[in-house]
Amino acid sequence: MEQHRFTKLLCPVDTTHRLAIPPANLGDFEFPMGQHAINIEAVDTTEQQWIFRLSIRRNNNPKPVLTGQWIRFVKEKGLRVGDRIVFSRQQIEGDGVQYKIRAERRIFNSWVNVQ
Repeated sequence: MEQHRFTKLLCPVDTTHRLAIPPANLGDFEFPMGQHAINIEAVDTTEQQWIFRLSIRRNNNPKPVLTGQWIRFVKEKGLRVGDRIVFSRQQIEGDGVQYKIRAERRIFNSWVNVQ
C-alpha cells in the first residue's frame, strides 16, 4: 500500500538549486548513525528511476534538502514555480521500500500529472 509522505509547492530555489524537504518529514527517511546524507531511489509516473541525495545540516537545524538528480528531474519534467511534488513510499517484498515521486501542475482547478 502506498503511503503519502509529503506534498510541496515548488518555490524558486526548488526549481533552480535543490528541493527543500519539510523538516517535519525528515523522520520518513532513515539515516545510518552518524551520517548526514543518503541516496534515495525514486520512481516517477513513467517508471523512470531517479537517484536523489537527501542531506541534512550537521547542527540543530537540519533543513533537509534533495540534490543529486533533482535539477535534471526539474528540467526533464519542465517544472516551474507553483508546480508541486508528491512524494510517497510503499513496502515491497521483504523489508524493502520503494519511493515514488510525482510532479503535478495546476490546470484550472485540477492538479494533473506532469509526464
